[in-house]
Amino acid sequence: MSSPSLTISVNTYSYIYSHHAFEAARHLRTIGFENFEFLFNSPHIWISEIPKESRKSKPTIISDEKLRITSFNLPIMDHNITSPNPDTRNFTQQRFKELIELAGFWSVPYVVVVPGKVSPLFPAPKQLMLEWLLEGLFVLAEHAKEAGTKVLIENVPITTAPLAKDLLNILDTINHPNVGIVYDVANGYYAGQDPAEELLQLEGVLDLIHLSDTGRNEWRHDPIGAGGIDFASVHEALGKISFDGLSVMEIISPNPDHDLVESWERLANLGWKGRVQ
Repeated sequence: MSSPSLTISVNTYSYIYSHHAFEAARHLRTIGFENFEFLFNSPHIWISEIPKESRKSKPTIISDEKLRITSFNLPIMDHNITSPNPDTRNFTQQRFKELIELAGFWSVPYVVVVPGKVSPLFPAPKQLMLEWLLEGLFVLAEHAKEAGTKVLIENVPITTAPLAKDLLNILDTINHPNVGIVYDVANGYYAGQDPAEELLQLEGVLDLIHLSDTGRNEWRHDPIGAGGIDFASVHEALGKISFDGLSVMEIISPNPDHDLVESWERLANLGWKGRVQ
């Protein structure tokens, strides 16, 4: 067992309507951030809005300015990899294949994949949704293999995989080296779980962790300390499983400059690496 000093990354979610992704990263660098997860949402950043001639070479923000883009994240708003409709599943696969291809060109290690959406009224049978998910993930995994990146499945409450055990089941079933796991502590807590206990199940297979806070009555991605999550126990659990990957703050806030810095200070006081001055 070790007590890790874990490196912080930051998701650009809070800036999707105010800054282009590159400008958000440049801005965040001025307050100490070096590692970034880009949230793909127009006008923040979107594949079809990037000139084709610019997609196959690393942007200057990576090559010259040396900012590290560690993951791409496509939020679950306009797609569904477990839709009963094959056209929707194909559309979803195509969006992710574009993202995976771009990750390969830009040397981004990870692409986050949300495992579908479940209808709250009359969901498709779970076995069918799992089959659709595995079918789509295999296509994306093979594409990631060619691109030299890795797709990470995330626990999300409204999907076929809300819990750590669901992620493990998918990982074991698909058994592909280009598929991994990102665990979101707020999603796990909102789903009624103890994130620290969930993390202990993921020893040796966890690639990335998403950090934000929430209560159990309303699904949130709030600043650290604003909800009910025990982040000291999360840090302890990460030490027990010898996790040494990135901890991505995925905080959605109307005042992100303040809340991201304050959240990082709270995490640093619990053992995460502090801000770059």
